[in-house]
Amino acid sequence: MALTQARINWLAKEWREASDTDTGVLTAHLLAPQSVEQSLLTTAADAGAEATRRQALRGTKRDRMEIVVALTDETDEIDLGDVITLTHSRYGLDSGKQFTVLGVQPDAANHRLTLTLWG
Repeated sequence: MALTQARINWLAKEWREASDTDTGVLTAHLLAPQSVEQSLLTTAADAGAEATRRQALRGTKRDRMEIVVALTDETDEIDLGDVITLTHSRYGLDSGKQFTVLGVQPDAANHRLTLTLWG
């Protein structure tokens, strides 16, 4: 079976690439770095979907916060990876925003719970 020039060119490349660009992020953040990551994905469709997923994850403004709440039966059930809604009169949280719990530090002596949040 003879190889076509297109197949020879495809086989000559060590790496395959997929990319996703959000021009809104590039416009708002002129110095935003390009992220190049390696994976073991084998199809262009899977690689393209993963590039789009990562762009959506990283292209959205996220906040990291550390808050202290009272240690109650309700807050004692909060665990790593939980998603909670934080409402506050400041920081644009008037209507609430969902955060993922990255850290939980109970302080039973003072009946407090320190939460590290990202979202």
